[in-house]
Amino acid sequence: METYTSDERFEALHLRKNNDWTLQIKYTQLRDSGTYECQVSSDPKISFFVNLTIVEAKASIEGAPDIYVKSGSSINLTCVITQSPVHPAFVFWYHDERMINYDSSKGLIAVQKAGSDTAVSKLFIKDVQPSDSGNYTCCPSNAEATSITVHVLNGEKPAAMQHDANPGHSLSCPFHSHRLIQWLTILLWFILR
Repeated sequence: METYTSDERFEALHLRKNNDWTLQIKYTQLRDSGTYECQVSSDPKISFFVNLTIVEAKASIEGAPDIYVKSGSSINLTCVITQSPVHPAFVFWYHDERMINYDSSKGLIAVQKAGSDTAVSKLFIKDVQPSDSGNYTCCPSNAEATSITVHVLNGEKPAAMQHDANPGHSLSCPFHSHRLIQWLTILLWFILR
């Protein structure tokens, strides 16, 4: 079996006692999209073409970049993950740099599938206080993190608030594309069977 590329991310896999071959692409990138040819050196030669489209899941929080709420009210932050052919293995939420998924005093978190390529994670916080102000980050396992800034007001109007011109706050989460690779490998295996 030959794989015609110098890129070590590509590997042809064959299980013993099986006639099936699988092309595995590790750490997929958008540039890996294209037409792939599986060729069997027989007489006559057999050739099969597969078009592969790599998609990159995207996350966004509704209402971003800023929301303003009154002290004592509730907030419901909704993180929408689109272009996601597989459901995220997890979605972590952070308040500033502290993970709050397992902090029952902070709020309730739910993750649900919203369509064939969309997932939604909701963070519900009741009776918000000024200490709940800050940066909230949604970090899905299969997409880049996204953030929103929550401003809890004690009766003042948003226009009267002072904003930091350069907050300089960002939180990065590990981006795992291995689930997408697994899904694409399985899909390619079924196509080539």
